[in-house]
Amino acid sequence: MRGRGAHDFIQDQNFTFLAIIVGLLNVFLLLILLGIYLSSYRKIKSSFTLGLVAFTVLLILQNTIFIIFMVTREGFRGHGIGFPVLSVNICQFAALTVLLRIAWE
Repeated sequence: MRGRGAHDFIQDQNFTFLAIIVGLLNVFLLLILLGIYLSSYRKIKSSFTLGLVAFTVLLILQNTIFIIFMVTREGFRGHGIGFPVLSVNICQFAALTVLLRIAWE
């Protein structure tokens, strides 16, 4: 029995599950941001804030569609797809965390 190499590790299907979890966390952060942006828009009626609302709604849609594909489409969860998707979701989570920190102030 041979050990797992780096190539096998990167293609592990557990990464797909983690990518789905991080994607759900991204949607949660986006919903918080959406609430903040909607509250700001009601107060100041700025077109910039309305743009932030639209941007957030589109990101929620993108993440939701991606999660649905990852859960329902066997072909989309192909061998080796988990780690790249997880990497993208982690980067997006970090970016959303920064936006949330800024918006919260």
